Amino acid sequence: MLQKISAFIALLLSWFIFAGKITADVVIVGSAASLLVTFFFSDLLFREVNHRLPWYHYLRKLTLLLLFVPVFFYEAVSAAFKVSKHVFEKNPSFNPGIVKVKTELTDITGLSLLANLITLTPGTLTLDYDRNEQVYYIHWIDVETVKQAELKKKLIARFENWIGVIFK
Repeated sequence: MLQKISAFIALLLSWFIFAGKITADVVIVGSAASLLVTFFFSDLLFREVNHRLPWYHYLRKLTLLLLFVPVFFYEAVSAAFKVSKHVFEKNPSFNPGIVKVKTELTDITGLSLLANLITLTPGTLTLDYDRNEQVYYIHWIDVETVKQAELKKKLIARFENWIGVIFK
C-alpha cells in the first residue's frame, strides 16, 4: 500500500512540475491521471530487490551513468552529422534496411536502455527484440554491411559495453 501511495504522490508531483502551475483543473486532471496510472502500473514502477547491496554499489552505478552521458551525446551528434550529410546530398547515397544484431546483455533494464539509446541515435530505430535469439531488429538508414561482427561494432558495441558494466 505504501508503494501505491508513493507512486501516486510522485506521479502527481511530476504532473504539477510539467504543468507549470497549480489550478483546480490541473489538480483534478492530474489526480485522475495519477490515480489511473498508479492503479494499473504501480507494480511496474517498483521492483523488489532480493538482496541489499552496499551504498557504494549504487554510487558506482550513478557515477558510471553520469560518465556515460557524454559518450551517448558524442555518438548522437556524430550520427546526426552523418544523417544530415545524406539530407543535403544532391543524389542521396544512403542504403536503408533492417538488420539483425546480437547482444550479450541479459538484464531487462540494460536491454531496455540499449533499445532506447539505439532509437534515440539519429539514423537508427529499434523495431523488435527476440529473447530466444537475443537479437535486436534495427532499421538503419545507411546499411554498410550485413556481417554480424561489423554490424555490432558500428551500431551497438559502444553502448553495449557501457551498459554491460553499469548493469552487471
